[in-house]
Amino acid sequence: MDKNYTNINDDLLVKYLLGEASVPESEQVEAWASSNPDHRKQLGDFRNILEVSKLQIDHSIDEQEALERLNIRLQRERKSINYKLILRWAAVIAIIFSAGLFGYNNLIANKINVNSDGETLTQVLPDGSTAILNKQSSISFVGGFFNKTRAVKLKGEAFFNVSADKSKPFVISINDVQVTVVGTAFNVKGDEKETVVIVESGVVKVNNQKDSVRLTAGEKVEVLQNQEHLTKGKNLGKLYNYYYTNELICEATPLADLVLVLNQKFKSNIVIVNPSLETLPISTTFKQEPLKEILDVIAETFKIKVEYGQNVIKLR
Repeated sequence: MDKNYTNINDDLLVKYLLGEASVPESEQVEAWASSNPDHRKQLGDFRNILEVSKLQIDHSIDEQEALERLNIRLQRERKSINYKLILRWAAVIAIIFSAGLFGYNNLIANKINVNSDGETLTQVLPDGSTAILNKQSSISFVGGFFNKTRAVKLKGEAFFNVSADKSKPFVISINDVQVTVVGTAFNVKGDEKETVVIVESGVVKVNNQKDSVRLTAGEKVEVLQNQEHLTKGKNLGKLYNYYYTNELICEATPLADLVLVLNQKFKSNIVIVNPSLETLPISTTFKQEPLKEILDVIAETFKIKVEYGQNVIKLR
């Protein structure tokens, strides 16, 4: 039969766990815990509460302050400790830490990843903003936009129509570039070589680690990796929105820019052989014409030849 441990109470258990028990008291607690699984569980529960209350969590502030206040109180009252009061304090601290940890883990678990794969995809964000993703692109963001900024990470290309909120800027990270806005519409595209930002309306700030630039409607910036200085320029036409409008809108657009988009849209390999052709301006709108028909229009407009070879189309 188990001994009757009449002197084992909450005060003695906490005293034991804090290292304040005498040798006979420690032996008594250990014998009591060994005598019955329920006793071991009770002692383990007390130990867990005290251990959790001592956790160090980097992202907490209030929890850390509460723990420091508890430690000060423990040191000040070591000779006349009300152990039940300390246990209650420890339980409160444990709850605070657990709530903070739950909130942090819930925030991480709430991270949303959106992938367009092989189709253009429209995604409405939690703040009401809209992101239209080109093929093989992705964005990620925290579900509740809980931070001071509406932070989004982008890979590939997307057109953003951002809801205005001056208190919470909308920040897109891509490569080593950040795009910051309050409420505007713009296109962002990035690959391993560069990031291109084109503004349709509003004002956009673009920066890397070395420089920054402000863009307004009709302006763009092309940012190479580790570029020292950022220089904005005019954007001619609306070729950037071809992937969700199915239109190629050229307004005095250089032929080289049109060819670049044609290669992206049709997965083709069109090469301008004569460099003098690259800057020729074209003003027209192509809707859903096939590539050959578009090239026929280009050839007729500029009186140039189109040569179809194996895996390459040459303009000369």
